[in-house]
Amino acid sequence: MDPLESSLAYVPNARDLAIVRCLPLDLVPTISVVIPSFNQAVFLRQTLDSVFAQDYPKLEVFVADGGSTDGSVEILKEYRSKHPDVFRFVSEVDGGQANGLNRAIDATSGELVAWINSDDVYLPGTFWKVFSFFHFNRCALVVYGRNWYTDEKLVRKFEYPVRWSANQREQRRRMMHFCLVPQPSLFFRRVCALSFGGPHPSNALDYDLWLRWQKYVPFYFIDDVLSYSRLHADCKTVALGRSLYEEIFRILHYHYGTIPFNFTEMLSQHEAYGNGWTTGQVMPITPSIRRRAAAYWIYYNVRWFPRAIVRAISEIRKHVWDSIHGRF
Repeated sequence: MDPLESSLAYVPNARDLAIVRCLPLDLVPTISVVIPSFNQAVFLRQTLDSVFAQDYPKLEVFVADGGSTDGSVEILKEYRSKHPDVFRFVSEVDGGQANGLNRAIDATSGELVAWINSDDVYLPGTFWKVFSFFHFNRCALVVYGRNWYTDEKLVRKFEYPVRWSANQREQRRRMMHFCLVPQPSLFFRRVCALSFGGPHPSNALDYDLWLRWQKYVPFYFIDDVLSYSRLHADCKTVALGRSLYEEIFRILHYHYGTIPFNFTEMLSQHEAYGNGWTTGQVMPITPSIRRRAAAYWIYYNVRWFPRAIVRAISEIRKHVWDSIHGRF
């Protein structure tokens, strides 16, 4: 971010935090924490502990477990007995992460919603910082902050390459080239999901959700680290490999009508170096990587070009219909 963009971001400060901490309880919004989980018993306790360590007075936590068989259910029962007034869960085979998330959102009622996966953690004080932002920015619906990638033991490796612009058009342009939003560091008002829909089934459902929402509302930024994301062998970012890139291509082509070259270049780098990016090092781009990326760029854009034409015609028809019938 350039200096102007940084100056426009919200930075939690002692004065703001002191003000919101002194508010009467009826003016403090409930934060609903929704946690999709499946066979993550090895990390689940730390995720839940990071939620309950927030020292936030109005909290509800809902875990949508997809029928785990690794001891997760026993852990969830333990936390339900410790926090019977605020903690609930279901454990049954579902339709995947998106289904679990939508179920959890529907089962909760807090004004503010936090979504964290069961292998990530919040940093202390995050919820107060988020509430402080929303309290002083009453019209904002979505905000995100910084995030660090860690190893399995939560040792920091490198910072998520987050960026932000107050210019909504520029933010959309940048989001076409990279998912600027670290998922566990994003918080939203419930009305956002009610008005614009929740996650759709996808291997990149968070990216798809942010691209859909940013068409309607601006995303704001808290210039502070709010969460840690684990990198481990079973996490989706690492495990899916090429299939994740192809899903991202599909999503990008749907939302923008094209796939930018830098994403096909990322796929070519992945094929050359595997998950070398998880070390935090910059992988060199060789001429052969560029040639392969160019071939992928042509292939995928030509492959989905007819769909883009059909979608464009459909949008034109809709605008013409609305114009004729005076809809506004």
